[in-house]
Parts: sequence; C-alpha cells; structure tokens
Amino acid sequence: MSIRAFPLAKAKTLPSQRSSLFILVTFEARVKSQQALSALSDDIRARAKTSLDRCLESPKAGALHQVGALTTKDSDFTISILPKDLSAFSLLGFAKKILKSFLLDNHTQLILILDGFKEEDLFADCFGSALAARIFQMPVVGKKQVDAKAFKLKDVYLYGGKKAGQLMTEGFHKGNGTNVVRYLGTLPPNVLDAKDYGARIKKICQKLGFDFKFHSNKDLKKMGAGSFIAVDQGDPESGGGIYELTYSPRGAKNKNAIALVGKGLCFDTGGYDIKTGGFMRTMKGDMQGSAVALSTMMTAAAMKLPLKLKAFLGITANHISPKAYTADEVVVAMNGVSIEVVNTDAEGRMVLADTLCLANESKPIMMVDFATLTGSAVRSIGTAYGVGFTNEEKLHSRILSCGRESGERVWTFPLDDDFDKPLESPIADTLQCTKGPGPDHIYAARFLKKFVGQTPWVHIDLSAAENEGGLAHTDSLFTGFGVRWTVEFLRTQFKV
Repeated sequence: MSIRAFPLAKAKTLPSQRSSLFILVTFEARVKSQQALSALSDDIRARAKTSLDRCLESPKAGALHQVGALTTKDSDFTISILPKDLSAFSLLGFAKKILKSFLLDNHTQLILILDGFKEEDLFADCFGSALAARIFQMPVVGKKQVDAKAFKLKDVYLYGGKKAGQLMTEGFHKGNGTNVVRYLGTLPPNVLDAKDYGARIKKICQKLGFDFKFHSNKDLKKMGAGSFIAVDQGDPESGGGIYELTYSPRGAKNKNAIALVGKGLCFDTGGYDIKTGGFMRTMKGDMQGSAVALSTMMTAAAMKLPLKLKAFLGITANHISPKAYTADEVVVAMNGVSIEVVNTDAEGRMVLADTLCLANESKPIMMVDFATLTGSAVRSIGTAYGVGFTNEEKLHSRILSCGRESGERVWTFPLDDDFDKPLESPIADTLQCTKGPGPDHIYAARFLKKFVGQTPWVHIDLSAAENEGGLAHTDSLFTGFGVRWTVEFLRTQFKV
C-alpha cells in the first residue's frame, strides 16, 4: 500500500473510481479552504455541498456524515467534523471511528482531505496509526480463516499541509508497530511458546539486519541469573532465555545504546500461587512488555531513527511442576542481590531482575523497561492509562508529556526510599514482594530499581495493555499500548 501526499492548494480534480472512499475532515462543518471542494469532481462536489448545508443547520462536533450516492457508480464520500477534544488520544479514537464506519474491505483507494485546521498535522499522524490498525488482520484459527477478508486498499492520497504526508506515514509506521504487539499478544499459548517466540524474534532480526544474540537458560545459569532461572525451571523443557538485539544505524547520535527491556511470559499460571477465579484467562498476553520493546525497535528502523538501540527480551513461562520454584526460596540475581520468594505469581519482577542486570552490563545511556507487571497498577488508574516510574526526577514531566503527545497516556508514581521498608527480609537482601496489602506497583518498581545501578531508568507498568473494546486507535482486547509512547519519548528525549 502506498501513501502519497499533495498540498491542497495545488490539488486538481482528485482521482475517483467506484471503489474509492473520500473523507473530508473539517471543523464545525465550515469548509475554510475552497480547494477542499474545488478539487472534487462535479458530482461529488454537488453531493458534498448539499451535505455540508445540512450539517450547518445543526453542526455537531465529532459527527460523521455519509454523503448519499446517486448511482451505483458513485464513489463513497463522508464528511467528518472534528471533535471538541483535539488531544492525540481523542483524535486517535476519532480516526478509528471514521475508518470503522466507512472504510470497507473492497475499497482500493482512499482520499483524505484535510481542510486546513490547526491540528491537521497531529490528525494526520493519528489517522496513519488508525489506518494501520483498521486494515491489519489479527490472528484467527480454523474456519474463521476462511471467513476473514483482507482489505484491498492499495492507494492512499492525502491532501493537506506541508508536513501532513510525512506525519501520516510516520503514524502508519507506529500503527504497524502497535499491530505487532497486538498480534503477538493474541496468539494462543500453544502457538507462541518460548521456542516459537524466539524463532520469530530471530527471523525479524534477520529480515531487518539487527544483531542477534540468545542467552539460553543454560547460559544464564552459568552467569548466575538465579532470579530468571527460578521462574524458567518450572518447565523442564523450557526454551526460555534472554534475547539481546541491537539496532545500529549509520549516523547514530549515541555511541552507547539505549536499552529497551521487556518481560516476555508466554503464559502465566501463577505457579504454585495459582491464579483462580478466571484470572488465568488472557495470561497469554503476559509477554506484551517484550513485544513493545521488540516492536519499538522495528518501528525505529522503519522510521530510520538515528539512535543506537538494544533490546533485552526475557522470554519464558510460569508453569507448575515438581521443579517449579516455591515461596520461601532464596535465590541470587546476576548482580549478587539475594531475593526471598514470597509469591510465585510475582514472577514478572523475577524475570525482569536478571534481564535488567544483563542490559545494564552493556553500559547503556538509559534503560526503559516494559511489563504487564501488577494488578495494583490497574487498580490504581484503570486500563486507559499506563503507569510510569523513574529514578530520575527530571524525567517525570517527560513521561507525562510524551503520553499526551502520543495519545498513549502515562501517569507517574513516586519511588521514594521509604517504600523499601516493607520489602525488608530477615534472611535475604530483599523480599520479592510484600506479604500483605499495599501499593504493589510501587513496591515492584522499588524492587526493580535494585537491578539498574546508576543508569537513568524508566519503568512502564502496562496497565493499559488489555482493555475491553480496544483503546485509542485499536479495537482489540490487547491494545498494543506502548509503541507510540516510546517512539515519542525517544524522539523528544534524544532530540531526533
């Protein structure tokens, strides 16, 4: 599929065919630029003017108006009036609404006309991500594969401001990054186990030219990664380990890499502290942190960001077996910190501990980790926001602003030293988690902080990874949350 952009002021009669969809996006149904209408063919212009006149009688922010076709040969045409809320989060949802309402699988051509409104650059970016999500095929199995229809869209024409075309293309790349996370999270656990996931990671690296290294569970055991091994040993046939990927573009601004670290539990039973009451459902998605790290690197390559990146993906599963770890065990992580196990369902922080240690050994200039880590994060803020932590006070405002700009909103929480008190152990350097109630998302972040050294670090607890009905530009249970935020964070933090 190609995206081509043209300035509206230079537009001649736009290409039109029976399988075309025209979308005019305007403000309060008052078309500011005459080119927005003059560029249309005579029949579409007449239909548009009639519909606009009706819109002006009772203009409603966020309304979608389908312009009726006169014959079966007419192109489809819709007028979309911008919503009152013009934030990135709102515009992502609005773009999704437009495309779900009007873009059909038999459309081969899409013409988007932006009527010179102030926020058109942001809308173009959001529309690109929503378009990527709309035409993407999520995994289905069996007879559903027969019924699934691929979109036939081949050409996208954008008429708008100078930067709108570039921003829509970038938005499309970020939307494709989101799709990778959604796709991997949706795959059944008997398809995406640790070995299969590793094979997919290796194939992606070969395709995109990333350096690839796999630290197997045997390697990690020799390296003293007792925290990771405690979880991984629950499956005697595990293909688990830590994947280290490197993206080194020519002209990168940084000599030492930025490390993206992800939790990759292909399934989480809870271990001996088994999940009950239906909470084991959707635990196939407990690997989305690793998918965000992986997909962000893929998106950075697609966008040609001049940043050296590394990804460290801790891939395994949390199973029950005679070899599985139990409460009261004490294990030692790669950096020598001893951990008293309290609850086997707090396995994510165990896997991340050694993954962070390994990442820190590469001497990155910053580490950002992603994990579907705690139910406490969801209880604290719901599933429409992510939860952020950092060991750098000055990064709080950056985390928040990137959430607003990207439309993937993140709220930060405190990380003060006194939160360590409940994690004190009489036998080990730290408890894995607390033995009673409390703000576990904060305790988990304090635990992880013990494994990052002095490296600037951001921790994102992906409370928005799973949201019924989707979120922003996506409509799937697994939202793919994190890629747009991370790209925005990297670009603003490192000025690229």
